[in-house]
Amino acid sequence: MIFSINRINLVEILSEFTNILKDNPIRPVLSGLKIEAIDDKIIFTGTNMETNFIREVRGEVNENGVVVFKPQLVFEYVKLLDNETIIFSLQNETLLIHQAEFTILDADIYPIIPKLTFDKIIDIKGIDLVKSFEKVKFSSAISNENLAINCIRTIFSSEGIEFISTDSYRLTYLKEDYPCSLEKELSIPIETIIILCKLMKDLDDTVTIGHNGSTLVFLWKDIYFSTKLIDMPFPNVKAIIAGANFTKMMEFSTKELKSALKKVMTVARTSIETKNGALFEFKNNNLIMSAFSGKAKITQKVNMIKTGEDLRCSLNTKYLYDFIENIEKNTVIKGNAASAMFEVSEFENPSYKYILMPLALRD
Repeated sequence: MIFSINRINLVEILSEFTNILKDNPIRPVLSGLKIEAIDDKIIFTGTNMETNFIREVRGEVNENGVVVFKPQLVFEYVKLLDNETIIFSLQNETLLIHQAEFTILDADIYPIIPKLTFDKIIDIKGIDLVKSFEKVKFSSAISNENLAINCIRTIFSSEGIEFISTDSYRLTYLKEDYPCSLEKELSIPIETIIILCKLMKDLDDTVTIGHNGSTLVFLWKDIYFSTKLIDMPFPNVKAIIAGANFTKMMEFSTKELKSALKKVMTVARTSIETKNGALFEFKNNNLIMSAFSGKAKITQKVNMIKTGEDLRCSLNTKYLYDFIENIEKNTVIKGNAASAMFEVSEFENPSYKYILMPLALRD
């Protein structure tokens, strides 16, 4: 196998695959990047058997062939080269790149990754999809101990796309006006979401999203990306999303609230008893936040517009900040009692809301 490729393009491609391919002690070949040089095509393939990423580019192929290798070290090496064109060659079970030699993996046992046909759901700009994912992914369960919520629940319909995430302590809901040609309710693994956000971060091109059984497919430019879906039932959260009747409503300047929260978080995050927890007193026209860690104590006051009686409760400051850093208009907090759920939203934006459970109230 001998082929050459533009160095800048190669660096970009290797960078993308290092986001997906991790060490796999059980099946080491799955930590490898597969490259097939066929005529004038160079096909890059990476998989962890749950997520598949295939990218096809044009290149100068002098000798067809296949090679599988771990991309991380090659990526670091290629970044240091000044050559405009990088030549790959396979000789005596060794990958030669410029003046360096790299060990390879057994290409014969690399799994076959087919490109699936699918039913199209929607065409959407990559950057828009990423913005939506970013607004909800922070409240997904990160651990895979509970697979049912280790995802973003994505509801595609003719009215738009709804994105929902929860870790059982909080819940984020977002509805975007992106009409779909196919109606589906699917749970996309959070690990897949994180990868897609990296790959599409600045992508202004259109992405085609399609569905095939238990697999979701994404196509853009010269890229094929597919992921297995989580088939466990997602919690029934429709009643929560619909909203309760709240008796108390507080409105804040988001800029002022974020500034005060940042200060309180510096102490709250060091609390051994209740990490990130702080006391919130909604009194008259002020919110008074206070946190105590045993080593430090802090109190911050924020102006607000309040309807309803005063309220005293304990909330997770980090959880609250996670949501409000995604909004631009005023922040609205609704509640009933110290032991009941709170709803946080952006002023006059019912399409984006956050449900937050309180902490045990401590003096």
